[in-house]
Amino acid sequence: MTSTGGARDNGRRLVGRVAGAVTGRVVDAVDPDIVLAHVDVDALVERVDLDAALARVDIQALLERLDLNALVERVDLDAALGRVDVEALVARIDVNQLLQRVDPNLILARVDPQVVMDRVDLNAVLARIDPQLIMDRVDVDALIARVDPQAIVDRVDMDAVVARIDIQAIVQRSGIPDVVADSTRSMAWSMIDLARRQLVGLDVIVDRFVFRLIRRDRNEGARGPAALIDSGDVPRGRETVSGNYTGVFSRAASGLLDIGAIIGLYTLGVAGLGVLTRVLFGVTLGRGTFWGVVALAVWAFFYIFIGLVITGRTIGKALTGLRVVRADGTAPYARVVFIRTIALPFSLVFFGIGFLMIPFRRDHRGLHDLIAGTAVVYDWGDRPAAMPGPLADFLQRTRSPDHDNTSE
Repeated sequence: MTSTGGARDNGRRLVGRVAGAVTGRVVDAVDPDIVLAHVDVDALVERVDLDAALARVDIQALLERLDLNALVERVDLDAALGRVDVEALVARIDVNQLLQRVDPNLILARVDPQVVMDRVDLNAVLARIDPQLIMDRVDVDALIARVDPQAIVDRVDMDAVVARIDIQAIVQRSGIPDVVADSTRSMAWSMIDLARRQLVGLDVIVDRFVFRLIRRDRNEGARGPAALIDSGDVPRGRETVSGNYTGVFSRAASGLLDIGAIIGLYTLGVAGLGVLTRVLFGVTLGRGTFWGVVALAVWAFFYIFIGLVITGRTIGKALTGLRVVRADGTAPYARVVFIRTIALPFSLVFFGIGFLMIPFRRDHRGLHDLIAGTAVVYDWGDRPAAMPGPLADFLQRTRSPDHDNTSE
């Protein structure tokens, strides 16, 4: 049995060598296409070890001779891709070069974008893309028209977004604080000027009444110090009273405001000092004593003196738009202010006769003004002091020649 099997193997090897030698000569002499036309290729492929055959074939030379398009049309690509390791294949392909030869629009037309989006790491893709270039090529209006903004807002942590915004810097750069401050300041000054204008109107009315009562010509004498009335720096007009002597109502209002400021600030100061002495030294300051009255008088003196020396005004005069000047309209010296402040109480003696002089004098100077050589004038700073418009129109008409002739 062994000798018989060995004889068969030797016979096959001999036949193979003979067939191999003959096949080479036959292939050179025979047209392979004629042979393949008579051969059952499928049966042949089933009997051939294709892997071993492909290992011996120059695949690149074979592909150059094949009509690949015709081959692809006859192959079930889905079945082929099912058997191929696609990721390994893509790793060996220059995808960018492939995309340059392919129309991406044709691919996208056949692809379900939602499936792609579900499987792609969009964050990683966006990290490699310049979003600005995409925005330049996208019709943003059309994109927004297809997006539900509410859904986006619902998914955004607005608290986190706001926490990262420097609101203070935005507000500062927008200039809103300056606008608000200017508007508030302008509104405050407008309200103060309105109150001042009404006081001026009352001053003018009282002056006309008093001058008519004592039968004095209202146009007699100067309206204010020559240095202020004749100065080109003071704008003049039918409503302007800047630099004029201050009437009784404006001076009374400023006096009441100053009395309130003196008492209020003194009360706060005494209360604060009382707390400090009680906490630090355990001493309680008495109230309503002789020394309390002296302290109030000293505080009132410094309140008036310091205000007039520095600005020519106290708080009350600043609010009502008044200023203390020398009789010639110049700023008072410290000595003049000192004398005026010391003389101020003398206007109160004898039933306030020193203050009662104010409405009856054309320059509206009280006793303390006469002693110190000072006067009080209208001064609203960078704005002209004015009287109410209707009153100014009325005074303008009464000053006309026709009205004067009629009244005579």
